[in-house]
Amino acid sequence: MGSGIMQAPLIDLTVTTPGGPVSTMPVRGSRSHRQSEPRQAAGTGSFAVIAGSPRSGKTALLNALIRRVEPAPAGDTWLVFRHGDKAETRAFVPGHREARAALVPGQRDPRPGPTRPARRIEINHSSSLLKRVALVDTPGSGGLDAANAEIVLDAAERGLGLLFVVDAAAPLARADLDLLAAAADRAARIAFVLTRIDQHDAWPEMLVADRALLASRGQRLASAPWFPVSLDPEAVFGVAELRHELETWGEVRPAPVGVAAATVSRAGDEWQELLDREIANRRVAAVQRVSIDLATIHVRCVQELGSGKGCPELPYVLDRELHALSVRTTRKLRDDTREVIAAVFTELLDTAPDEVVLARIAAAARRAVDSLRDDGRDRDHALLLTATSAVASMAGAAAVDNLCAVGGGEPAGQVLPSLGVALNASCYALWQPKSAPGGPPKHADKKDCRRWLQHALREIEVEVGHELGERYTALRQALAVIGGDAVDHGVLLA
Repeated sequence: MGSGIMQAPLIDLTVTTPGGPVSTMPVRGSRSHRQSEPRQAAGTGSFAVIAGSPRSGKTALLNALIRRVEPAPAGDTWLVFRHGDKAETRAFVPGHREARAALVPGQRDPRPGPTRPARRIEINHSSSLLKRVALVDTPGSGGLDAANAEIVLDAAERGLGLLFVVDAAAPLARADLDLLAAAADRAARIAFVLTRIDQHDAWPEMLVADRALLASRGQRLASAPWFPVSLDPEAVFGVAELRHELETWGEVRPAPVGVAAATVSRAGDEWQELLDREIANRRVAAVQRVSIDLATIHVRCVQELGSGKGCPELPYVLDRELHALSVRTTRKLRDDTREVIAAVFTELLDTAPDEVVLARIAAAARRAVDSLRDDGRDRDHALLLTATSAVASMAGAAAVDNLCAVGGGEPAGQVLPSLGVALNASCYALWQPKSAPGGPPKHADKKDCRRWLQHALREIEVEVGHELGERYTALRQALAVIGGDAVDHGVLLA
């Protein structure tokens, strides 16, 4: 193709579905098109998540957006690009309390044998776009399996939105559609990017087919904007429009305004009974959910042991599954906290609390949870699975942050500490082939792997159950203090 800006044909991309026509999308990335005002979640981070199937071109797209030419690390690691005048690359590795210098792609690690991969790598870059919105590139390994999908959804929900990258060579897969259907309920914004249109002349037909598939998953996906792009240096198209769209995602919106006071004129015990019942039921349900999740993880890991990669791949798969378990359980804690606060204080207050009052109660509950600790332990601590299949604890907010896909601390409004579980470095060397002097490498016995896995998951179940019990107990105590003060004074003091 010739050099310069590629002019895509203006064609009718209307898709007819049983529910009616899907509105035509401009193929030149018109800046006049904007989604309806998104649902802005309280405490969302100023980053956008870029996801897509392996080899869809999402990393190349990110480099084009911020005008970066250096190669990016690959594998299980999440990449977070933040603004910085000085180029800097830092790796956040579970089992450490501080960031480490990341290896340059192609550079060999001086440490012998397998090493513990970083959960995320943060890269500072001087792009002006990153002043508005940080960009998060999801890992290429693992694709959009159940574990990766859970982590992607959690990050997209906490951030400004999800940018989903689609290759013009093939239609959206079932895993893509399942993830996007869940994202439609959780992400504040969703936009699509169709890559490699310079390599596939039939890309307009593929765009029509993809939009028809999305239309079957709901109106929000059907009406989401599309940005066809070419990343060929000789024929760049669509990147500037997409960059402008992302800049609008980073625009600050005013916080909602609520009532100034919330009064209490009833002094019965019903709210306390409701609080105790809600906490007890939700604690039991959360522990049961973890047990079910760990049983599912056991099945997936055993299947991995039966695959071609076998024992050496087990730590990578298990760590990804435990990462997903962490974000799923932390989300359960957040949802339960929000719902318990709403239920109890709707019963207690004269007027049902609005979002601002609920946020005040959550902030007060966070302070109360911290102040009620009388054992001197740090609020935050990470759980690390060891080669002996035991679970060790590492205290400190930095230790927990090293287990996060995106980082930046806990979102605003989070009352209870996040839960973080990962494998420590020794687990990655445990099941690798051992060198035998004068003979072939000795491979790990799969029966030993399965026994270790079963015992490790049992230990994790016990430790996570204990952590959940502590958190729900702390929540009950904190809300009892806030509710009791409101009853004593006739007004919510939070």
